[in-house]
Amino acid sequence: MKVVVGIPARLGSTRFPGKPLCNIHGKTMLEHVYRRCSLSRYADQTFIAACDPEIQEHAEAIGAHVVMTAPDISRPGLRVAVAAEQLGLDDNDIVVVVQGDEPLVNPEMIDMAIQPLLEHPDVFVSNLIAPLTEEEWQDPGEIKVVCDLQMNAIYMSRSPIPSIAHEEQRTDWWKQVCIMPFRWHFMKKFNHELTATPLELQESIEMLRAIQHGFKVRMVPSPFISKSVDTDADREQVETLMENDDIFQRFGF
Repeated sequence: MKVVVGIPARLGSTRFPGKPLCNIHGKTMLEHVYRRCSLSRYADQTFIAACDPEIQEHAEAIGAHVVMTAPDISRPGLRVAVAAEQLGLDDNDIVVVVQGDEPLVNPEMIDMAIQPLLEHPDVFVSNLIAPLTEEEWQDPGEIKVVCDLQMNAIYMSRSPIPSIAHEEQRTDWWKQVCIMPFRWHFMKKFNHELTATPLELQESIEMLRAIQHGFKVRMVPSPFISKSVDTDADREQVETLMENDDIFQRFGF
């Protein structure tokens, strides 16, 4: 079984144009993500799925494997899936989608996320989750996750869930962390056969497609702190957080 990690990257962000190439401690955000993902002990290959010549040029300059895709692909996961079609994968190989705007990603997060697929042949897709704070619970930018007793996702929402109507019965609060391993045969099915569902479109959460079509999405709790970069203020915050980050202190990225 082969494990490949795909990082989607494009320059056309509306809130932060050109953000994959923004500078964080002397390296681009994309280089931080690529080099950290490459440290995963299970990853046989890490690649960047791109559509911009500038991204391709930068990826090649840092020695990264880059796969070019069409510029009109709107979803990051689909961009990775289209790129992975060029890698000659077997159906049971694992493709891990790691967003290119997560420069604090720890390689152990990837290793943790793929464990259910390595251990259970009937698990086709998993997602990382992390504890949710009360402030994040109210933030529509954070995707909240409610799980069943086997840690499969029951529902995901940008609204505050679960309810706190009975505070004395409060359960664990979880948020999605965008590290998403797929078994290759299911990634193809997810992107090319399963139609977008009403809840996916209403919530703007792609994993709801799998859930509403009746597939299980195994959630894996993570103790690691991560932070996506959507604005320059986020970049500044990540730059500060990275100063105390173990991977940065050990490797400089």
